[in-house]
Order: sequence, then C-alpha cells, then structure tokens
Amino acid sequence: MPFFRRQETVTLPRVRSFPALLALAVAVLLGMSTALADAQADADSKPLRIAASNWTVAETLIALGVKPYAVSDISNYDEWVKAPAIPQSTLDMGLRNEPNLELLAQDPPDLLMTSALFSRDNARLERLMPVKVIDNFYTDLPYYEATLAMTREIARLTDRQAQAEDLIAETNQVLDQAARALENTETPLFIVQFSDAQHVRVFGQGNMIGTLFSRTDLTNAWTGPTNAWGYASIPIDRLAERPEARIVIIKPYPRGVGDELANNQIWQHLPAVREGRVSYIDPVWPYGGLISLQRLARSLVEVSTTSPAGLASAP
Repeated sequence: MPFFRRQETVTLPRVRSFPALLALAVAVLLGMSTALADAQADADSKPLRIAASNWTVAETLIALGVKPYAVSDISNYDEWVKAPAIPQSTLDMGLRNEPNLELLAQDPPDLLMTSALFSRDNARLERLMPVKVIDNFYTDLPYYEATLAMTREIARLTDRQAQAEDLIAETNQVLDQAARALENTETPLFIVQFSDAQHVRVFGQGNMIGTLFSRTDLTNAWTGPTNAWGYASIPIDRLAERPEARIVIIKPYPRGVGDELANNQIWQHLPAVREGRVSYIDPVWPYGGLISLQRLARSLVEVSTTSPAGLASAP
C-alpha cells in the first residue's frame, strides 16, 4: 500500500506520534526493499538463454539438463552427432562458422558459447551478446582431461556442478566397463569415417578414440601421424597396410559414397572387405563430449565382441 495516498489529518496520541510514524516508515521501506530483493532474486534465478555454435558444447549443455536457446546447424547435428537430441524449442542459428547475426540480433541470447575454431566472428558477435570460448581441443591438455575441464566450466556457468560430477562419474564407469569387456582383445582396428569414396579419416591419438585405445586392450591399426583433431586423411588403399586388421566405419556416409563403394575396386579388394571384417556403428561425434565418448565406448564393445558378419550391414 502506498505510504501517503493523499494529504489528510491523522490524530495520534502525542507520546506515540513520532515513534509511530518512524516505525511505519521503516516498515514500509523495509517491505519495499524486500520486494525489490525478491524480484531481483527471481530474475537471477531464471536460467540463462545460452546459444552454442559448437556441437560439443551443445551436447554437453543438454547432458547437464540445460536446454540451449540456439544451436548451429541443427540438421547436420542430427545426422553427425545424433545424440543427445536437440530440443524442439531450440533455434537453429545457422552454420557453425557463419552464425545468423540477423536472427541473433532480434533477440540475443544471454551468452554465446563458441569454439576457438569459430572465433573469427567474435568481434561482431560480441557487439550483440557476451561470448565465451569453450573448447576441448585447442588446449594444452589431452583430450579426456580437456573434456572434463570443459564440462566443469560449462557446469560452472550454468550452475550445474552436481550434474557435471554425476556425468563424469557415469563416464568413468562406462570406460571401466568397456575395459573389462575388451580384455585380451587382439585384432587391431582401423576406425574411420569416409570423407569421399576414395578417402577416409583414420583416427589415432589426440581425441576420444585415442582415449578408448589407451584405456582398453584395443589395438589401433593406425600408427601414423595425425592432425590436431587426432585423425589423418588417407586414401583407402592404405587400409591394406595392415591386412589382418578389422575396419570399423563410423556412420554416416557422405552423400553418394555408399553407392560408389559398391563399384570401387580398390575398396572391394581390401583384405578386410573381402573377408567380411568390416563393421558399422551409428553416428557419433568423434570430437564430442562425454555423452559421445560413452556412446562410442559402448559401440566399440559391441563391434569388438560380435562377429563382423553380423554387424556389417551398410548404412
């Protein structure tokens, strides 16, 4: 209720007039102060609207129970990352390396989380919203340690520390289970993704696949150099350098590659292909966060403990 709505005569006992008025004023002011504090607390308690141009950040936000306000290139996320699913309410903010500035300017998020890989646009983006570079590559740490640090940083910014520690504990449990399931596994593996019908990205050290090789008895058939993302781009005929190896293909194929491989004589004459030692696993983001790592670990256990003939259905 307002303090004095209109001028009027108020009669109070003389001995109580000043103390009463003072007490009333203090009470009203305290009430106003409390209301303002409550309103501020309500505003502060609202979740931040966070946009993610980096799929790994988007994956981690969702894993921590945060619905991203916007994510880059959702259709390709659905194809290449697959899980966890992007909420239907999340906006598509354009390409990862070229976010839709007009869309973001209409109703800017409270924070944009991006990768060092896409930082060239930061100067323009920072005129619209706060920008935070968060990465599990482009650091001085190995992939797994960098991914733990990234997860905890995202959790700190979103007040999801408890959820992050649960996710980390769950991931360690999945890795321990994979190590037990893969004990004494001897056949070396090439783990690849096709870039076209003549070339693959073959994975080595410096990413989640290297982490799985280091924490299990799996043997990587690729021992050559890799780039900063932990893979090497090679022609498919180099997969014949280890004729005893199995080939594990991470889906999806780029458009048209599946049809081309059916008539690709180099591919068809690889020892692993001729002898039925090729397996396929569902799409998983090899540069992703802890959920992707868990999914890849389970997939590699499955393909390594099941005969290739039972898993070699092409996508």
